[in-house]
Amino acid sequence: MTEATHNFILLVDDDAVGRSLRKLVLETREHRVLAVGEVDTALRAVQHESICLVILDYFLDGTTGTELARQIRELKPGLPILLLSASCSEPDSMEYVDGYLSKLEPVQTIEEKIASLLERGGSGATQSLCREKPPLPGPC
Repeated sequence: MTEATHNFILLVDDDAVGRSLRKLVLETREHRVLAVGEVDTALRAVQHESICLVILDYFLDGTTGTELARQIRELKPGLPILLLSASCSEPDSMEYVDGYLSKLEPVQTIEEKIASLLERGGSGATQSLCREKPPLPGPC
């Protein structure tokens, strides 16, 4: 298991069951997770929370994860974005995301990708904030 980083991850998935399951798995890996199902809620969180990484589902209600990634890039250009999809093939329009994984990947592979993106992603100020912020008491 990786060292506890207490990074604040925004998880965006319009499927409530999948979102809850991924949130639980990430929290057992000692990440703090804000899990949302709506695009507008995700955009507000990016603007107002100290998000260190965004994990997006590709298929979202009314849009795609790559389109949401484009909108996030306009708000926070250096914020690392990981795209997840149930498809095994990489979607088109990947220029706004930093990584792609199939949802079928094992948890360890997803955790390694998260660690890699957090290590290289974001501005120095964002990285510092993400590493130093203590965990929230109780569930998010």
